[in-house]
Amino acid sequence: MNFKFFISILFGVLLLNSCTTNQTLSPKLTTLTASQVTINSAITGGALITDGGVRILEQGVCWDTIPNPTITKNKKVDVSGKSVFSDTIFGLKPNKVYHIRAFATNFTGTSYGKDETFTTLNAGIPATVPVLSTNIVVFIGTTTAQSGGNITADGGSSIISRGVCWSTSANPTNALSTKTSDGTGIGSYISNLTGLTASTLYHVRAYATNAIGTAYGNEVTFTTLAPVTNPTVPVLFTNSITSIGPTSALSGGVTTSDGGSTITSRGVCWSTASNPTISLSTKTSDGTGPGSFSSNITGLSPSTTYHVRAYATNSTGTGYGSDLSFTTTATATIPTLTTNAISAITVSSASSGGTISTDGGSAVTARGVCWSTSSGATVALSTKTADGSGTGSFTSSITGLSGSTLYYVRAYATNAVGTAYGNEVTFTTSAGSSNTTGTLSVSVLTVAPGGGYSPKNVVAIWIETNAGVFVKSLLVYANARKVDLTTWYPNSAGNVVNAVTGATQSSNTTRTCSWNGTDVNGAVVVDGTYLVCMNIADGKTAFASFPFVKSTAAVTLTPANVAGFSNISISWVH
Repeated sequence: MNFKFFISILFGVLLLNSCTTNQTLSPKLTTLTASQVTINSAITGGALITDGGVRILEQGVCWDTIPNPTITKNKKVDVSGKSVFSDTIFGLKPNKVYHIRAFATNFTGTSYGKDETFTTLNAGIPATVPVLSTNIVVFIGTTTAQSGGNITADGGSSIISRGVCWSTSANPTNALSTKTSDGTGIGSYISNLTGLTASTLYHVRAYATNAIGTAYGNEVTFTTLAPVTNPTVPVLFTNSITSIGPTSALSGGVTTSDGGSTITSRGVCWSTASNPTISLSTKTSDGTGPGSFSSNITGLSPSTTYHVRAYATNSTGTGYGSDLSFTTTATATIPTLTTNAISAITVSSASSGGTISTDGGSAVTARGVCWSTSSGATVALSTKTADGSGTGSFTSSITGLSGSTLYYVRAYATNAVGTAYGNEVTFTTSAGSSNTTGTLSVSVLTVAPGGGYSPKNVVAIWIETNAGVFVKSLLVYANARKVDLTTWYPNSAGNVVNAVTGATQSSNTTRTCSWNGTDVNGAVVVDGTYLVCMNIADGKTAFASFPFVKSTAAVTLTPANVAGFSNISISWVH
């Protein structure tokens, strides 16, 4: 065989093997919870789990006021190159719920982390620490107990951590290692205290932390039980059976006594025969300690009767709850649903939704509406919404439409069997908006929001769309202090084309400016709702926005005084 020919074949085999064994995969990452939330900014980021085997081309976070934001709209690119990264995002609106997702891009495309939410602070209302109370202590044993808390107000800033802390001394804090971490958000939660000492007095306080700081509930005390000389098996009962389907159900239990010895395992066991035990493989493992627990029973057969018992094990042995029976439903089918009528039709959007009457015997994991300019839209299209899970009614926002266009819409619902569709409804979007010319006149008396440096007046007035997209600056007095305008500067990228500009002013007085309905390129913008935005800084900042409708109709507005601004007058004349 020719030597060169042999080498060519060998090289081809090696190259083929390299291509088939070093596949490039999409990145995987998680989204970090937002922190240090203000009226117009927040800190968030992501943690890269894997780069997919190739170099990450770009990473960062994206955000929007609708679920599952993408990099096609608002994004902040991280330049640190670290696998765990965080950045501050600016230009947010006060008192709005935002969705954030971390993203990472390699040669295969862009991947996203989980959709997380946070709410910006309310302008003019300073945030405070949360308000909460501490639950009484129950299920007291020799080394364990159960408490928790109830957060009735987040103080105007999202709860980022909560739990209970305890000590043998009064007024424990979350600086101690003896604390629990029980999620985020307001409302009630349960906390399991472990690692306690028998016959000991403990002090307990619930805690909750937001961007402002940590607050504590009332202090409660309890004494652990004395050591038990002859411990018994735990005492418990079995929860009723719910969410019964063809292959699954939900149960659990509540332990009322640990028998004087720490509960090391707990759950439920089931069988087609009565009084099942943990010697069977058909059981769950749902943690340790006293109190209540929930158990998912899976791998069942349709139309079959099962027996369930809760169990709890300590050093003495295993105790069981009562034997409860249930019968699984018949084999699952796709869901049954209808499509809501279309409402709130505009040139580019509309509202619909659906009602899922039955899940077909399998939990609905996705639901929404899909639409097209042709009949028979399906979830294979990108033109669809994602509106949660479960049965019942839901509302869907249809966006990104074209004016004067006929659309076909169907609600959809997906379970383990497949996807079902509701009845098809149609609608036609409104005609495109006109581009009315005119003059907007703005007059406002600036008021110091309470800062401490001089000169006192750094101010900007500008126009945004109702969706928060920058249109044009009208007035900017901040030659050397632009970054102090923490809403205008990031929203406008410092653009002052055809705006009234000047140095920081030495006093607060009436500011006037006007707008001819054009953007920074001089093009007349389409008619619709716009925002007159105002930002002032003098050591403290204030931001306000006022909507008005640009059309052929005249508009005169005299909004109430707000922090930083008074004697406000806004008028539009065609």
